Amino acid sequence: MGQMTRLDAVNQCLLAAGEAIISDLENQSGVDSSIAEYLLDQYTQDFQLRGLANNVYTYDLKVDSETKTISLPSNIMSLDMITSCYNSDGELIRVSVKKSAGASILFNVTDQTTNWSSYSNKTLKAKVIVKLDWEDIDTPGQRSITASAARRYQMLTQGDRDMDSYLQQDELLYGTKAKPEICLVKIELSGMLVAIKNDELSFVLMVEE
Repeated sequence: MGQMTRLDAVNQCLLAAGEAIISDLENQSGVDSSIAEYLLDQYTQDFQLRGLANNVYTYDLKVDSETKTISLPSNIMSLDMITSCYNSDGELIRVSVKKSAGASILFNVTDQTTNWSSYSNKTLKAKVIVKLDWEDIDTPGQRSITASAARRYQMLTQGDRDMDSYLQQDELLYGTKAKPEICLVKIELSGMLVAIKNDELSFVLMVEE
């Protein structure tokens, strides 16, 4: 999907610090390129956690008939329940993602259990954010991540303030281009149209009925 390779991104980081580029990430990997790769991974994760057009979706949660657990996507990064769940005491159940035998399952934080037998005959819904491979991130997103990683790498290795100011402009430019589209959602109260981006209220417009 994206036009940049990880090698391109790492080389952008190296060039930002005035260092020589490399031709591959395995045979020519060194301390400098390893730092650049690490920063790239960190910024990639931070960027994806904001939620992208192709890594956020509604996921149906179903209880396994044998284990009584609820399986989650293996590449899940974050989860927010849409369906409200309550325990036998009437308390709202808080949840988190738990690793078990290499798989991701839903954990009941309130009752400290992975057993969801009380919801065996129901389908719960949650909003999930999943981790994409670098190649599956669109080009504006790749450029935004690279710009942020390159700026950080330059400051860590060289600390050139003038170069940092220059790289900041790139970061702002590509960061703006990579922003997810605003989703317009109509709410029934007063016939208003609310723009929501990443679950945050952005602006409100009055709509003629």
